Amino acid sequence: MIKYKLLLALFMSFCITAFAQQAPQERSLPEKAARMLIVGMRGTELTPDNPVIKDIQERKVGGIILFEHNITPTEKKLNSIERLQKLCSDLQNLTDEKLIISIDQEGGKVNRLKTKYGFPDMVSQQYLGQTDNEDTTRYYAGIIADQLKMLGFNTNFTPCVDVNINPDCPVIGKVERSFSSDPAKVAHHSMLVIDEHRKRGIYTAVKHFPGHGSSRADSHKGFTDVTDTWQESELFPYYTILGNKGCDMVMISHVFNRNMDAQYPATLSQKIITGILREELDWDGIVITDDMHMKAITDLYSLEESLVLTINAGTDMIILSSNIPGNTEPVSQQAIDAIVHAVETGAIPMERIDEANRRIDTLLSKEPQP
Repeated sequence: MIKYKLLLALFMSFCITAFAQQAPQERSLPEKAARMLIVGMRGTELTPDNPVIKDIQERKVGGIILFEHNITPTEKKLNSIERLQKLCSDLQNLTDEKLIISIDQEGGKVNRLKTKYGFPDMVSQQYLGQTDNEDTTRYYAGIIADQLKMLGFNTNFTPCVDVNINPDCPVIGKVERSFSSDPAKVAHHSMLVIDEHRKRGIYTAVKHFPGHGSSRADSHKGFTDVTDTWQESELFPYYTILGNKGCDMVMISHVFNRNMDAQYPATLSQKIITGILREELDWDGIVITDDMHMKAITDLYSLEESLVLTINAGTDMIILSSNIPGNTEPVSQQAIDAIVHAVETGAIPMERIDEANRRIDTLLSKEPQP
């Protein structure tokens, strides 16, 4: 009898494992395309007419990203913290699959959870790098990760591992997002931040590959060329982190570097994503784009063009922060349709979509480990 039970248990375990491995293949092509999307949402709560409900339940997007406009000061029956907890819970309850519920919460000026909403003030990464104390960095990173866990987030797009090459960089140095001009110090403190998030079960993404700290422009606002300012040392934190503790995702920036790719910005570049990140740095985990609604992309490429290019370049997940103004159809559906059409016409190999889905499923099948 004992032997029979043992055999039965082994058989059931085999069946469960086999099912889990085959599960991605059971999705339709539109569902696989949707699985690769992380989309923004409107409002601060899930009213019955909120488009994000259809995004999750029918389209089956892989994740949601929340911004400050999804948080409100104390009002009505629930305060901001309770409202945000309910929102995260309601989002996850829309699907049986694990949903990426994400935010950019670095501290300092990139701080969605502000004191006016009832959260403690968080210091910047620059402050932590200047203090250069391991316990201090762990303390503040732990507070952020505890907050996110309590609220219901499972992903934080942090740490920013950009090296402070240009202190006047409008999107990094000037707003105190870099730990240091010393790449070793950047790597060290970044690994501490990752570790504290993993202790709380929060996925992280190192950003902005291959380095945004030397730029003179802001890729949110338009074309950003780092050809004459980028330095080799900007790759050092990635070599160190990926070769040591590792991370859950690597976020690609929209910077353009003619010496790396004379035609495309990093987000759309096979030479940078596959050639440098995957082959030289040996990264086989998830590659995620920065927001594809930033003007460095939208000023130069249509949604369809940018999706085909970035997926073929090697990205697995794509952030689309909001609906494009003037559109009546959700951008999520447009993106899904564009990816499906590209696969059906041969512009994107089906193998690329399956590879991305496998990486996503592998990540979400396990909790982050410190």
